[in-house]
Amino acid sequence: MISFAFTEEQEDFRRGLAQFAHDVLRPGYRERASKTQFPWDIQRQLGSMGVLGIGLPEEYGGTGVEDPILLGLAAETLAEGDVNVAAAPVQVGLIGSQLARGSEAVRQQYLAPLIRGECTVAIALTEPGSGSDAAALRTIAEPVPGGWRLRGEKTAISWAMNAAAALVYARAPGSTRSSGVSCFVVALDAAGATRTPTLGMGCLPLGWGSINLDGAFVPKDSLIGEEGSGFAGVMHHFDFSRPALGLLCLGAARASLDEAVAFATEREAFGQPILNFQGVSFPLAEHATYLEAARWLCYRALWLRATGQPHTAVASMSKWWPPVVAKDAIEASMKVHGHLGYSAELPLQQRYRDVMAYLIADGTAEIQKRVIVKELRRPSAAMR
Repeated sequence: MISFAFTEEQEDFRRGLAQFAHDVLRPGYRERASKTQFPWDIQRQLGSMGVLGIGLPEEYGGTGVEDPILLGLAAETLAEGDVNVAAAPVQVGLIGSQLARGSEAVRQQYLAPLIRGECTVAIALTEPGSGSDAAALRTIAEPVPGGWRLRGEKTAISWAMNAAAALVYARAPGSTRSSGVSCFVVALDAAGATRTPTLGMGCLPLGWGSINLDGAFVPKDSLIGEEGSGFAGVMHHFDFSRPALGLLCLGAARASLDEAVAFATEREAFGQPILNFQGVSFPLAEHATYLEAARWLCYRALWLRATGQPHTAVASMSKWWPPVVAKDAIEASMKVHGHLGYSAELPLQQRYRDVMAYLIADGTAEIQKRVIVKELRRPSAAMR
């Protein structure tokens, strides 16, 4: 029989995070979101709660076996309190799973403190001329005695401004497309590495920016995995980060919809609560339906991964559609509040701007649809 129930352990985890999101995150969300400072105090709390070690090696403070569903629950639940804080377990999961393939020196220097919430590591893949076409990256890793020297520019990098290091994807001289691309850990205070902030319309605490590499040296033990395997490695991990980001957006939208229902219950017009009017209640019912459908699409993608089944197409579905559903639900919630919905005094406008980032981050809707169509050409069990 098909079951949509979470385990008792997962429910306990969700309830604990829900309390944290309500009591700790939500009250300070707008203030944190209006600044570019990274919330280190919150990050360390997440580390002490075990939220940043989901699916990462136990010997470095993680939970052990990869647990995509628990990661999705963490992102969704935390986002009800703070969209930007909710990105942390997803980012750490994506980066940590790659750091775990590095040398012991790399794991000790970066993975353990990353799980504890004591440092951040960025993922530097996107470039000025290769955003969605990531295989067209131009950053070069030139072999030199003892390691490599990296030259190139990375843009639109989350955590660029607060990270101790970055996972930099660079290609061997003369290589093309995805072949020849390797992943390196680069300390961002190294000679030849500079950072420039980029101010976005939302997600300010995430430290968005660009990284320029002008001959930055990386030693041999900074290589992640095997030389030339970097592109395949990161693409595999995007298949679990994408549905988790979809759930992040949906968590923010659920909080907004709940606020809209509460407001419509209290606000009266013509002698009765405005929730009694179909012009108000029906759109809320519609968006609640879309949120529910999008939520289970994301969890299906994570379940497929957890059970070792093909999930690339469903992961891409979970990345392009849920952020759109979430954005629309937040917009509808703003309208229910009338002029107050447009006010900076409420968190609705902030969630709207923060969620908008995920219409682009980790691949646009158009790119996700290309992935889906590619998979449709070779039907699998995940598509039936």
